[in-house]
Amino acid sequence: MSKETIRKGKIVDRAGGFALVDTSVGTYAVAMRSRFQDQTLSSLFDLDGRSWDKDPQSVGGVSVVPWGPDDQMPRMVRDLLEKNNIGPGILARKVGLIYGQGLQMYRWQIEQNEVQQHWVEDRDVRLWLESWDYRRYVRETLDEYVHMGGHFTRYQMAKSVRIGKPWVHSLQCLPSADCRLVWPDTARTPHLDDIREILYGDMERYRELQLLPVFDKWHPTDHEVAVGYHSMRSFGRNLYAISSFHGSIPWMQDANDIAEIVRALNDNVIAAAYIVHEPEAYWREKRMAIEQDHPEWDEAQVSRELDKLRDKITRQIADVMAGKENAGKFFTCVDFTDDQGHQQSWKIEPIELNLDKYIAAQKDIAKMADSATTSAMGLSPALANIIIDGKSDSGSQMLYALKIFYGADTRIPEEICLEALNDAMHVNFPEKHDLWLGFYHKTIQKEDNVSAGDRMTNQQ
Repeated sequence: MSKETIRKGKIVDRAGGFALVDTSVGTYAVAMRSRFQDQTLSSLFDLDGRSWDKDPQSVGGVSVVPWGPDDQMPRMVRDLLEKNNIGPGILARKVGLIYGQGLQMYRWQIEQNEVQQHWVEDRDVRLWLESWDYRRYVRETLDEYVHMGGHFTRYQMAKSVRIGKPWVHSLQCLPSADCRLVWPDTARTPHLDDIREILYGDMERYRELQLLPVFDKWHPTDHEVAVGYHSMRSFGRNLYAISSFHGSIPWMQDANDIAEIVRALNDNVIAAAYIVHEPEAYWREKRMAIEQDHPEWDEAQVSRELDKLRDKITRQIADVMAGKENAGKFFTCVDFTDDQGHQQSWKIEPIELNLDKYIAAQKDIAKMADSATTSAMGLSPALANIIIDGKSDSGSQMLYALKIFYGADTRIPEEICLEALNDAMHVNFPEKHDLWLGFYHKTIQKEDNVSAGDRMTNQQ
């Protein structure tokens, strides 16, 4: 197909990196761009390692540290995951596993030469927690952490700070998409400890922006309202954390495209399904008829009229032979004999599309993409509920994976997600400096080790 044909054609659908172009001679799938030339997702998730956080960017007249090449990292992660078939489910499962049975209080104790968590209950702390919606706050910090590697927390102080008495009234988890670190007035590249203000508001439309000071737990009475950014710094980055699955984003993009490509294949038939043999004598006779009807026309006018006739017949054939709605299709034509006595007729022959091989290849790509996505999100397939070839993991595999997860993959998320909450508790109750808030995880045992009456199958 020529470039001129593409130029005159009409784009009727898009599927991943392809555009379906409807032309006078059929519908074609055309690669419109390279994967890494996309100016939206691919430009943001470019894996060339360049430092987009080394120079400030102006937002509403305020110099901020950009979050991604176009300062829209949280929004682009959102758009990517909303199209992905397994990512949101895996992250939701991870949130649930870290959350466990919910928030509880504990103290560290050493027993038999091992550090143990001793779970306790404190009435004063419980009354403070119940005075505001702490459960929602904890859930939202977990959700922000598993998606973006950190969270922004707004500290609302009580009015008593005006007289020098520290008291954190409540905490609020702010959306990452609405928060940016303000570039400090220094001559060097800043670190997180250098940040003194955070810009909060609508970062897509730059509306309702406000500057908020950074919370200082050593001087909690400095401000009535403050914001803290809690994260584990990503290697090679000075400020923002990036998602644990950042490196697998190209795989996730491919997985997102597969469903669109298959749908477009069904709706438009990307590949040619038939070859149509046109008898040369038929068009020779048509040319002669046009010349007889319009003797005043020159060669160019005759050719244009003949092309119109070709387009009309091609569209008629395409309307009959293409499209999933055309069940029981048929085509009629008139056979004739040319001047040399040879039998002439239209012929339509099917082309072997090998669609089964194409779909099988897409399934293999989807499996690799699912594997890369699951691994990057830090959750075993046994816990992520990934079913491959109709098979799921056994109970013993899930139990073993769960023990490893609780033993190695929950402590750091707990410290980061609950850092603000523990800091606030210690500000309010300095005498309880040895008391901590953490996630309680009930020990799950194999059914063989549980008495018959207490097994899950007997629990009603």
